[in-house]
Amino acid sequence: MRRRILLIGLASACIVYLSHYSLAQTVNGLVSSPTIGAQETVAYTLEISGTNASDIVNPSPPAAEGLTLVSPNASRGTNMSIVNGRVSRSVSYTWHYRPEEEGSARILEANVTIGDSTFHTSPVTVTVVPQAQRPSPQRRSLFGGFSLFDNPPDAPPEVTERDIFIRATQSDREVYLNEQIAIDYKLYFRPGTMPRNSRQADSWDAEGFWREELDLATALTPNMVVENGIRYQVISIRRIAVFPTRAGELTIDPLKISTEVQSPDADPFNSPLFSQRYSTVERASPVINITSNPLPPGAPDGFTGAVGQYTLRAALSRNTLEVGEALQLTLTIDGTGNIALIEAPQPEIPGIFEIYDPEVSISKMGTNTLISGSKTFTWLLIPRSNGTFQIPPVKFVYFDPSLAQYIVRSSDLNPITVTGTAAAASATTVTASGFPFDDIAVLKRDPNWVTATHTPLHRGTWFYLLLLIPVLGVGVTAVVRRRTTRLATDTAWARNQRAHPLARKHLKTARKRLTEGDPDAFYAALEQSVLGFVGNRLNVHERGLTRAQLADQLNKAGIRTERQRELIKFLDTCDAARFAPIAAATSQMEEHFAQGSRILSTIARELESVIS
Repeated sequence: MRRRILLIGLASACIVYLSHYSLAQTVNGLVSSPTIGAQETVAYTLEISGTNASDIVNPSPPAAEGLTLVSPNASRGTNMSIVNGRVSRSVSYTWHYRPEEEGSARILEANVTIGDSTFHTSPVTVTVVPQAQRPSPQRRSLFGGFSLFDNPPDAPPEVTERDIFIRATQSDREVYLNEQIAIDYKLYFRPGTMPRNSRQADSWDAEGFWREELDLATALTPNMVVENGIRYQVISIRRIAVFPTRAGELTIDPLKISTEVQSPDADPFNSPLFSQRYSTVERASPVINITSNPLPPGAPDGFTGAVGQYTLRAALSRNTLEVGEALQLTLTIDGTGNIALIEAPQPEIPGIFEIYDPEVSISKMGTNTLISGSKTFTWLLIPRSNGTFQIPPVKFVYFDPSLAQYIVRSSDLNPITVTGTAAAASATTVTASGFPFDDIAVLKRDPNWVTATHTPLHRGTWFYLLLLIPVLGVGVTAVVRRRTTRLATDTAWARNQRAHPLARKHLKTARKRLTEGDPDAFYAALEQSVLGFVGNRLNVHERGLTRAQLADQLNKAGIRTERQRELIKFLDTCDAARFAPIAAATSQMEEHFAQGSRILSTIARELESVIS
């Protein structure tokens, strides 16, 4: 009996608890302060009450105007309280934003999905004032007064090279021409320094190298190491793969960053727990020296400069077809190395096939150590005669630096059987007098003759117009063939013709990446649209050009000095935004997109005026 009463009591308590727990669902957007300094950050907290945490779909950080999101990853917390016998539980997501400039800024509405419902918050306005108007926090001791061990309030924190520095590690110091080198830039800092708001201090260049970015983790998790008896936390801030484009002794400029850090202090009263004083420091990596050796002599026929480790695959879309039908020959090169610069192998196609220029597609993958991927070449073939034909094995030659020798890869193809007949003149039977038999018409048996009333063929205008069609066709074919031949032989003219379409293509890609919220890919496409357009119009290889060399080429082309400065400043802005640890805001990316489009139009007009 007593057990039954106890069970009934527990069930009643659970019912009461659940009734009190089931409160209305509310979503609020809160900021840590409505007014912040120009060098401070504001915390935006999305507070969700009256629901189970399992029903919440992880929200995304809201967009902002005049503020830049520090990190897309939210800090998540839970809170449970009992007020007047009612239990309330809330889940919070917190992001931090830093101001772009002084004035009024806004954090736009946030969207939260709970179960099948979507909730929206109201925008929040934040005022950004000069930092001098925001008093610096005073350090206090555990006893409520100022610590006897504190530095004076106006004394800057002392941060030395021992407290924070950059180290660059490279996979090799001596390589062959066009061999891949992986470089990892790591930031070492003592736990007390707590770096924040890190950014690239100036433009970074690697003259004499083709460079590619390697993957870097979105969420940087420091590793603990001990260097010279000091404990450091280490994070990778940039990884690149470089390929030397010329032989000799080459150098890579230091990578410079600017960051805000705290002064490490062993005194517990002056530890970061009780002080939040930051100072801005700049750090640079050492210069990287690389020896690039020329490739050994004796390269086999067909070698076009590929260096790395590759495989070759060749395939035909079909092996049996009719005369006049089309088939595709596909060659795919997979491996590690500079995939972008691999040239198409030249298959030996029998003369009865009409062959078109190949379509090229590239798939690159930058892992944390190497650039790898595949490049595919697809030819369209049309047979003009029947029979069985064999395409010889396709060959691809590359240099393997690990073996220090040239490698020839080949791939066999199955025979091609072409059926049907090609169009040819038909044979005729002639009479004894020499006239074709088919030309003797059978006499009409109907004795009634009919007078023709239509206009004779040779008097009709349309007859002569039809005669012009073959002439026009031959003319159009000649023009197309001349253009195709010039595209294949005249590199400067071909690049000039493709400058505008390629620039529009890269701008379209940049717009798509902007819509998808991918800043790295956006700035890469935007920079390629401008830099690629200039390289195509001037017929120079834009990759590996220093800013000084680019300015020299623009000067030779007759571009005005102020336009040169505007272009180079824009490229530096894209480079800095692309590799900055903090992602750019959407409004800032829109502004850069408009600026890039304007620069393209201006340079195009100036080049046209110079040429004309």
